[in-house]
Amino acid sequence: MEHIIDPKFFCCKKLTFAVPCYNHENYISECLDSILAQELNVPFDILVCDDASTDNTPNVLREYLRKYPDKIKVIFLEKNGGNLHTLNTLFNHIKSEYFYVVDSDDYLLGTHFVQKALDFLETHPDYTMYGGNCFFFKQGRIKGCYLSKMVLGLSFSWSDVCKLHVCFYPQTSCILYRNVIFSNGATNEFLQAEDDFVHFVYRGESMRIIKHLQKGNIFIPSDNVSVYRVHEGGILRGKSLITGFIRQVYVLLHLSRIFPDYKNFYESLFFFHYPRVLKAIYKNRANPNYLRQEDCDLLKEIYRLLPTANLDWSKFKWHSSILVKCFYKARTYAWLLCRQIHRILSRKRIV
Repeated sequence: MEHIIDPKFFCCKKLTFAVPCYNHENYISECLDSILAQELNVPFDILVCDDASTDNTPNVLREYLRKYPDKIKVIFLEKNGGNLHTLNTLFNHIKSEYFYVVDSDDYLLGTHFVQKALDFLETHPDYTMYGGNCFFFKQGRIKGCYLSKMVLGLSFSWSDVCKLHVCFYPQTSCILYRNVIFSNGATNEFLQAEDDFVHFVYRGESMRIIKHLQKGNIFIPSDNVSVYRVHEGGILRGKSLITGFIRQVYVLLHLSRIFPDYKNFYESLFFFHYPRVLKAIYKNRANPNYLRQEDCDLLKEIYRLLPTANLDWSKFKWHSSILVKCFYKARTYAWLLCRQIHRILSRKRIV
C-alpha cells in the first residue's frame, strides 16, 4: 500500500470528499472536476483511494495530485481489495466533521448543494444526513431520477423504516454525512465484513445510511444533485444487470435478518426485486454463459438462507406470466417454491 498523505493535510478541514476508485480512467476527471467546482465556505479536502487500477486511472490521479497538491490526496493500493476494503481505507483516514462519498464514475451537478447541505446540518444537530436526488445516466443519456417524488422535501428517522413501503435511501453520491460513525476510523463491523458474502451488504450506501439513521435523521430536498452512471464497469452494478439484481436481493435478504424489527420493510423490497432475478434466470436458462461463477456462488448463498429466513411468502408478486407458470403451485407453500427454484438452479449447475 502506497500512502502519500501527511497527517497534517487533514488538520482543520471541515469536510472530506471520499472517492473510491477502480479502473475509471474515462470518468475520474469529470468526477474530480465536479467536486473541485463546489463553492464552499469551509476548508475541505478530496481523498481518493485507488484500488490497484489496471488502466490509466493512476496516471490521471497523479496529474491531479500535481495540479492540486493542497486539495487532493490519493492512496494507491498495491493489491486489489474490493470496494468495501477501499471504503474502509478511506474511512480510516477521514478526520473531518463531515464527509461526502462520490463514486469515481459519478459526478456532482451545480456548485451550491454541498454548502447548502452543510448549512442545514450545522443548524440541525439532530440530523446526521442531508441527501438529494440524482439522475440516471444510461446508454449515453439521462434517463429518469433515482428517488420517487413522494419522498422529496421530507425528513425521515430510523423508526420510519418500519412504517413506509417506499425506499427513501438516496444514491451514494447524493449524501452529506455528519461523521458520527467513522470518526475513529472504519468500525469492526465494516472491517470484518470484507472477507465474506456479507461485504455486499456493507459496500453500498444502505448500511452507511442505516448506521447514521440510528444516530439521527435525514432530510431529502427536491434537488437533483448528481448523476449516477449505470454501466457494466460500475462499482456496485458489476459486470451485468443480473449481477446487480442478485446482489441487491442478497442485501435485502440479509438486512431483513439483521434488523428483525424492520423486517417488514426489507421483506417487501425483497419480494419486489426477487421475481426479477427468477424471471431473468428462467428466460435465459438456455444460455450457459448468462450467469458468471460469482453470480452462481451468491445465488447458492441466497438459496441457503431462504429456508431459514422466515419470510412471509404471501407478499410474493405473481404479476409475471413466467412466474405464474413456474411457481403457481408454490403460492401457499414456501417449501414447494424452494423446490421449484432448486430445479431451475440445478439445471444451471448452481446448486
